[in-house]
Amino acid sequence: MDKRSKIMLIITIVLILILIIKSNLIDPVHELDGDIEKYRLYSLQTAPLGGGILKNTGLLTYRVVKVKQDSSEDTTAIIIKDENSGKWVDHIIEGQYSGKVRVYLFNFVPIKDIYFKGGIKRDNEISCLLLT
Repeated sequence: MDKRSKIMLIITIVLILILIIKSNLIDPVHELDGDIEKYRLYSLQTAPLGGGILKNTGLLTYRVVKVKQDSSEDTTAIIIKDENSGKWVDHIIEGQYSGKVRVYLFNFVPIKDIYFKGGIKRDNEISCLLLT
């Protein structure tokens, strides 16, 4: 291997290490307080519900990278999976929220962003999740 190839290989390895650090330490939103934490959990738990080829392979990782309260007026209806029973529980939180969940391949390569705004809406007979 010549000198140029060695330099290119070292640069590639350094850039991959930077991407791993960015994806695992800088990007994710860590635990928050109050209603904004509930919205973070809602975003994180409902993001994988969409279909996809790699969904059940274990190669994908979902991380919340952004959560914000858009307004303090009105309320937002969300569902959060209870850790003990495994059932979905309805919550009403104060304010309007939005968030972004990033999907990673192999735990560090970002491949997709999923945007959330608002919560769930329920029809009279059918309960459905709408990302509005």
